[in-house]
Amino acid sequence: MPRKTNQSRRSSRHSSDPQKRNVRSGGSIGTLTEWDDERGYGFITPVKGRGKVFLHIKSFRAGVRRPVPGETVFYTLSTDDRGRPRAVDAYLTEYDEKRRPPFPHALIRKLANCWLLALVILAFGIWITDSFPAGLFIAFFINSLFTIAFYWEDKYLAQYKYWRIPEWSLHSWELFWGWPGAVVAQIAVRHKHRKKTFMALFCVCVLLNITLCWFLLHEDRIVWQQQLFFLFSGIFRG
Repeated sequence: MPRKTNQSRRSSRHSSDPQKRNVRSGGSIGTLTEWDDERGYGFITPVKGRGKVFLHIKSFRAGVRRPVPGETVFYTLSTDDRGRPRAVDAYLTEYDEKRRPPFPHALIRKLANCWLLALVILAFGIWITDSFPAGLFIAFFINSLFTIAFYWEDKYLAQYKYWRIPEWSLHSWELFWGWPGAVVAQIAVRHKHRKKTFMALFCVCVLLNITLCWFLLHEDRIVWQQQLFFLFSGIFRG
C-alpha cells in the first residue's frame, strides 16, 4: 500500500514537470538566446536539434509576460512562408503567468489608457481662462507632462519585464496636444526613438495635431472656437 502511494507521488511530480509535459504533448523546448524587446522578436536555441528558431512577441499565448534572454521557452515548431523555422503557441512556464507591475506603476499604466483625460484637460483650461487659445496652451503644457511620464513609465515596465503601456495609448496622448512632451521624452529618456513604425505614427499624430490647431485658431474658424468654448463651459458649469 505505501509503495503505491510513493509511485503516485513520483508520477505526480513528473506530470507537473513542464518540460516532460511539453515533450509528451508534441511541443518543443529551447533557450531564448537572443531577444530585442524594443522590436518584440528574438531567436530560440532548441534543446534538441540545430539552428535557431524565430520567435515573435505575438506568438506567445495570451497573458504571458514579456520574456528575458536566457529563459526556457516552450513552443510548437512551425515554419513561415519561406520555410524557415518559427515558434508558435509559445509560453514560459507551466502556468502561463502574467507579471503585473506593483501598485504605483499599475496606476500610471491605467491612467495612460485614459486618453480622454487629455480632452478633459483642454476643456478645463478653456473654462478657467475663458479663452480658447489660453486653454489650448494649458492643454499643450499639462498633456506634455503626462506624456513624458508615460514614456518614462513604459521604459521602466520594459526594463523590468512587466506588461507595458499600449502604443495606441501613447499615440493618443501625442495626438491630443502631448507630442511636445513625447519629443522631450524621446531625447531625454531615449525611448521609442529607434522604432521606425512607432516614429512614423508619431509623425502622423504631430501633423494631425498641427492641422487641427491651425483649423481651430485660424481667423475664419472663430465660430468653431465659440462653439467649443460654450460647449466646454456648459459642461463644467452645468
